Amino acid sequence: MMNRRNYSLFLLLAASVVMSLPYMPYYNPLSCDTETYRYISFVMMKGGVPYRDVFDHKPPMIYALNYTGLFLGGWLQWLINTFLAALATFLLYRLGRKHRCPYPAIPPLLFNLMLHDFLIIGTGGVTREYASMVLVIFFCVMMGEGRWRYYVMGLLASFTFFLQQEQVLAFLPFLVYSFFRRGDGVLPGRRIMEFVAGGLLVLAPILLYFGWHHALADLWRDAFGFNFGWYTTTLRETFGEHLKRAKRVLDAGNYEVAVLVVLVLGIVSLLSRHGNKRLLLASLAAVPLSIIPAFMGGRGVLGDFYDYYLPLSASVSILLFTVFAYTEEPFLQAGKLQVLFGILACTSLAYTFLQHITHLSPKRAHPVVDSPELNYLRAHRPGNYQLYQFGDHRYVCAYNEFRILAPSRWIYHNFWTVYDNWDRDHAILRSIEEDLLRHRTTYVIDCSTDPATQFKEPVLGLWHSFLEKYYERVPLPDTGGVRLWKWRGRGE
Repeated sequence: MMNRRNYSLFLLLAASVVMSLPYMPYYNPLSCDTETYRYISFVMMKGGVPYRDVFDHKPPMIYALNYTGLFLGGWLQWLINTFLAALATFLLYRLGRKHRCPYPAIPPLLFNLMLHDFLIIGTGGVTREYASMVLVIFFCVMMGEGRWRYYVMGLLASFTFFLQQEQVLAFLPFLVYSFFRRGDGVLPGRRIMEFVAGGLLVLAPILLYFGWHHALADLWRDAFGFNFGWYTTTLRETFGEHLKRAKRVLDAGNYEVAVLVVLVLGIVSLLSRHGNKRLLLASLAAVPLSIIPAFMGGRGVLGDFYDYYLPLSASVSILLFTVFAYTEEPFLQAGKLQVLFGILACTSLAYTFLQHITHLSPKRAHPVVDSPELNYLRAHRPGNYQLYQFGDHRYVCAYNEFRILAPSRWIYHNFWTVYDNWDRDHAILRSIEEDLLRHRTTYVIDCSTDPATQFKEPVLGLWHSFLEKYYERVPLPDTGGVRLWKWRGRGE
C-alpha cells in the first residue's frame, strides 16, 4: 500500500511530466536556436561535421542531444528531456527525505515550476534547460555517499561545459565545497583526480570525433574562439544596465517573487543558526553565478535573452533545499512555515503554468511555419541545396521540415546586424553568393529588409544586387516584407 511520502513523490513526478507536455514536438514553440541545433544534427546524419560544414558557436554536446530529435519525429528528444527533469525531481526529493525535511517536495516543485515557466524558457530543448537539470543532478550526486560520485560529478560538469561553457561557473562553489569538505576520509587530491577522470569521459569522445574528421581547428575556432572573442568582448554595457535588464526579466518572466523569497531565506539563514554554513555559502554564491552569462559582454544590446535566467530554476531550488535541510532555527524548522514559504514562492509560477497549458497552440500555427513562403514551397518542394534563407534564421525550420541541406555553411546572418566590423571585407557574403551559384539554388527566402532583421549598407546593397542579377521575385500575398526569390540564371 502506498504511504503518504510515496504518494507525494508520485504526484510530484506526475506534475513534472505534465509540466513537460507543452514542450512536446506538436506544441513546442518555434525557436531559431533549437531549429539551428536540429539542422546541424541533420547535417551530422548526412555525414557533415559541425563547424567545418555548418557554422554555429555552441559547444558540440547540444548537437548530440538534438541528434536524437531526428528519430520518432522529435519525440525521443522530448522523452529524454522529460526523463532528465523527472530524474532531477526525484533526486532532489529523495535528498530532502534523507535530511528529514518536513515537506521534501517543496524544492523540487519550485524547480519544475521555474524550469517550465514559458515566459523564461520560451521553447524546450535550449542549452540552459539541460544545464539547469544537470546542475540539480550534480548537486544531488555531490550530496550523496556513492563511491563513484566524484567521477560522476566530473562527467556532469564536463557535459555542461561542452553544452554551454559559461554555465559551468555555477558548479564552482559546489566543487570548492566538495573538494575540501571533511568526513568521508578521501583526500582532496584524490577527489580532484577522480573528478578530472570523470570529465575525460566526455572530453575524449569529442576529441576523437573531431580529430577523426580533421576538424579540431574548426571546433576551437567556432565553439571557443568565437565565444571568447566576438560574443563576449565586442559589445559593452554598464553594470547598471545589466541590473535594469535583470530586474525587467525577473519581473516579466514571473521569477521575481520566487527569487526574492528564497534569497531572503538564504540570507536570514546565513545570519542565524544553520548547521552547514559552508554549503549555504556555496548555494548562495551559485545563484548569481548561474546567471552570470547574462552579464557577459553586451548581449542586452541584442535583447533581454530571457532563457539566460533559466538556470535560476536550479540554483534557487538548491538554495531553498539547503535552507530547509540544515536550519537550526525553530521557526524555519516548523513544517507549516516551510509550507507558507513554499506557497509564496510557487503560487504565481503555478498560475503562469496553468495559463500556458490552457492556451496552447500547435507549432504549425506559428506565423513563420504557416507563412506564404513556406506554404508555396510545400507545393514546390525543393531538394538539397535548392533553398536558402537569408536574414531571419527562424526559417531554418524549412531545412528541417523538408529534410534538405542548405547550399552554404552560413545558415544564419544576425552578426551582420550586430557587429559593425563583422565580415568587413565581405568574404563571407561572397562565399554565400558563390555557393548559391555553384548549386544553382532555386529558391531564396530574403528577410534582409524586414524591420526586425534590417541589414545595413553596404551589405544590403551588395546582397540585393546579387539577387536582382540572378533571381526574380515570386509574387506572394501578405508577405510582410519577406520575399521569396526564384533562380532565373541570367547574368552568368
